[in-house]
Amino acid sequence: MKLIKFLITLSFLVTIGVGYSFAGIHLVPTEYATIQEAIGAAINGDTLLVSPGTYHENLDFLGKDLELFSLYRTTGDSNFIVSTIIDGGDVGSCLRMVSGETGIVSGFTLMNGIGSPYLGIFRVGGAFYLMNSSPTIDHNIIKENVTPDGGGGIFSDGGSPIIQYNNIVNNVTTSGSGCGAGILIMNTAGGEIAWNYLQFNTAKHGGGIAINGASPLVTRNVIAFNTAISTGGGGIAMYNNSSPDVINNTISNNTAPCNWGGGVEIQDGSAPVFMNNIVSFSVQGGGFAVIGSCTAVFSYNLYFENVGGNYINCVPGLGDLVGDPAYIGGAPYDFHLTALSAAIDHGNPDIAYRDPDGTRNDCGAFYYNQGATTPVVLQSFNAALVSEGVQLNWSTACELECYGWYLQRQTENGEFVNISPFISGYGTSIEEHDYGFTDVNAQIGNSYTYRLLQIDIGGAVTYSDEISVTCSLSKPERFSLLQNYPNPFNPETVISYTLPDAMQVRLTIFDISGRLISELSNGMQDVGLHKITWSGRRLTAGTYICRLEAGAQTYSRLLTLVK
Repeated sequence: MKLIKFLITLSFLVTIGVGYSFAGIHLVPTEYATIQEAIGAAINGDTLLVSPGTYHENLDFLGKDLELFSLYRTTGDSNFIVSTIIDGGDVGSCLRMVSGETGIVSGFTLMNGIGSPYLGIFRVGGAFYLMNSSPTIDHNIIKENVTPDGGGGIFSDGGSPIIQYNNIVNNVTTSGSGCGAGILIMNTAGGEIAWNYLQFNTAKHGGGIAINGASPLVTRNVIAFNTAISTGGGGIAMYNNSSPDVINNTISNNTAPCNWGGGVEIQDGSAPVFMNNIVSFSVQGGGFAVIGSCTAVFSYNLYFENVGGNYINCVPGLGDLVGDPAYIGGAPYDFHLTALSAAIDHGNPDIAYRDPDGTRNDCGAFYYNQGATTPVVLQSFNAALVSEGVQLNWSTACELECYGWYLQRQTENGEFVNISPFISGYGTSIEEHDYGFTDVNAQIGNSYTYRLLQIDIGGAVTYSDEISVTCSLSKPERFSLLQNYPNPFNPETVISYTLPDAMQVRLTIFDISGRLISELSNGMQDVGLHKITWSGRRLTAGTYICRLEAGAQTYSRLLTLVK
C-alpha cells in the first residue's frame, strides 16, 4: 500500500459533474450493469463513472474517445483504485483500443488479462492493447497479467499514449520472444512514460519496459526488481533503432543474463539520450549494456554496485559518476534519497533541469529537498465574494513532495476547522498550479478568516498566512446550481443555488432510474443565494440526481450517498 499511497500523492483531484451535461455521464452499475454496456451507449466525450466492484469484462472502446473513471477520480481516495477491478478472466485483454481512440482511463486495478492476437501469430497486451491509439492511462494498478509475446501490462503499437502515475507490478511474458512484461511500446515517435512504478515484472527480455522502434519520453519512473530471463534489459530494453529520451529514472535491483544489461540494454542501432538516471544494484548482467552498433548519448548518470560491471561494451559519458545513491531503503523499498546520496546535485547543471528547490538537478526519479522546510512555494492566496459564497483561490510556484491541502475557516471561539474535502497536491512539480474552493456556507453580513493547511508526503503540516473577508449583500450575476457539499455525503448534504431575479423555482431529487424521490422546493423565490439541506437517511447508498428548474432554465448535479 505504500507504493499506492505515493502514486496518490502525485494525483489530480478532478471533480466530475462541473461542466458536463446530464446526458454525458454514464453510471456503472446503477445505470448500466456492465462497463461495456455503458461504452456502447456513450458518445465521444462522455464520462463513464464506475462504482467499486469486480467487473469480469474484456472491454473495447469501439473507436470512441471516452473518459473511464472509478470513484477515485471524484474523491481522491486510493481505496477506490484497489476496489474497482477490471478482471480479464484469462480470456483476452482487459481493455482494447484499436481505432485511434484517445480519452482517459483512471483509477482501476486491471488484472488477469492474457492479451489479444497480433499479426496473426502473437498474443500481446494483457491489461491494455492499444493500436494507433493515444489515451491517457493514469493512477491505475496493473498487475498479474500474463501474455506469451509482449506487453504483459501495456502494449502500444503506434499512437502516442501518456502512461503516468501507475503501479505496474507482477506482470509476465512467457514465450522465447516475449518482451516488455510491464510495458511494450513500439512504432511511435511520441508518447510518454512518466512517474510510474514498474516492479517485479518478468520477461524473456525487457523485464520492465521494452521499446521497439519507438522514441517516447521516459522520465521519473522507478524501474526496480524486474527480470529478463534469456537476453537483455532487466529494467529497460531498447531495439530496432529506438531513440527515446530516458531522463531522471531510478533503475535498480534488476537482473539479466551475464553481459546483457541487468539495468538497461540497447541494440539494433538504437540511440537513446540517457541522462540524469541512477542505475544501481543490478543483480546480474551489469548496469548498461550495448549490443552491436548503437550510439547512446550518456551524461550525468550515477552507477553503483551493478554485478557484472557498470558499463558493458560502452564507456562513461559526460559527467557520469560511480557513487552510492544512499536510498532510504526499508520494506517495501523506498528509493527516495537521503542526505548522503551521491546523486544530489549531480544531474545536468543546465538551469532547465533545476530541482523544485532551485538547486542543481539530482539524479534519479526523486530529488532531495535542500530548500526551505515548507514543501511548497505558495505564490498567492486570496478570497473574493461571488454569488455562490466566498471563492478562495491559491497558487503554487512549485511543489516539493506535496500530499495535499485542506482549507480552514476560523470559528467564533478562535479555532480553525476544515471546511473543504481533502484536495490532492501535485507531489513534486516545478510547474505552477492553481487551486480553488468555494465556501457556500458563508452567510451574508458576516466576516470570515481563512487559512490553508498543507500536508507533505511525510506527514508534516504547514499553515499559510490568514486572510479575511466580509460578506456584503449583493445581487447574484447569474443563475447557478452549485455542487452539493459535502459530496459524497452521509446522511445529509447542503444544496445551494443562486437566482439573479425573483422567479418560480422547483428543486427535485431523482434516483438514477429517473424515479422522483423528493421535491424540496416548488414556488416563487427571491433573488440571492438559497440553501437547502437534504437527508438521504432512509435511502440506499448510490448516486442521485438533483435537478433545479428556474424560469426557462434547468440544471442538474450528481449527488453520491455513501453508507
